[in-house]
Amino acid sequence: MRKTEKTEVMILGTLHGIHKDNKFYSYDDIFLIIDKYKPDIIGVEIRNEDILQQRKYLEKYYPYEMIEAKFRYEDDCKIYGFDWLGDTIKDKLIPDKYFETLDVKTLEKQFDSIDGYVKEKNMIKIIDNIRIPLIINHTSEECNNGKYDLLVDVLYNQLEEMFKDTPFEKMSSFYIERDKQISKNIINIIKNNIGQRIIFLTGIDHRAFAIKAIREYFKDEIVLKEIYN
Repeated sequence: MRKTEKTEVMILGTLHGIHKDNKFYSYDDIFLIIDKYKPDIIGVEIRNEDILQQRKYLEKYYPYEMIEAKFRYEDDCKIYGFDWLGDTIKDKLIPDKYFETLDVKTLEKQFDSIDGYVKEKNMIKIIDNIRIPLIINHTSEECNNGKYDLLVDVLYNQLEEMFKDTPFEKMSSFYIERDKQISKNIINIIKNNIGQRIIFLTGIDHRAFAIKAIREYFKDEIVLKEIYN
């Protein structure tokens, strides 16, 4: 691994399969960006507990681009996992049907199916009508230009406010905690690889929170690279 003057970090938001309906975005976009950046370290949205598991296991729980990046680049780069899916499975493999019984998934289904919360659902719809077009029929570079990040920040702030003191508060709390844990794991990976060129692949909804956390923690001690530079 080469040492750079400053640690360089790139956060590449990916669409987790949304690209299937996106004629301008493909998995090749992701790998071309990685190849062009030539990282020493690649972080993928897979739990550290699972990073050494076989492809068959990973395919049950993780997006294709995360799995493919791990296996495609592991001979040339050091691969780290940084995802977090709840403390109940910390240091354990993911059990079968885990997501079917996870509280946040149950709450999401309940919220979508009930007739109430009309005002809240309309607010989410308004934000989605603005943010989703920012990633549909756009290239990976365009999806990562920061515009979508602003709307994600608005959405999750609204969810936290809307669900406060309601039966769905645990839903927004889980989203917030996951972002915090993902960002914490990313920061620890950077701290352990000072002087390297690092790229993190994360679901695009986590990108804004991760960038903010990195900037607040490291300030000008690292170089945070833009995708489109």
